[in-house]
Amino acid sequence: MSPFLFAVYLDDLCKLCVGDRSRFIVVYADDIMLISPSIVETERLLQACECELNRLDMAINFKKSCCVRIGPRYDAT
Repeated sequence: MSPFLFAVYLDDLCKLCVGDRSRFIVVYADDIMLISPSIVETERLLQACECELNRLDMAINFKKSCCVRIGPRYDAT
């Protein structure tokens, strides 16, 4: 029941990407995955999530977070 309640609590967070086919927020159990086509879009999505989570009195644990880049330029800096 707890993962379901967490998803309901974060429903507004998931609405940040409604109507945008290039960015996605996936919530599963107590995890959140942000998907976007570029690093810039990922940063924008992360900032929007931070604002929404602050409103909900929650925070992102950056020690347990990671970023994975996929594609032909995955190792570009």
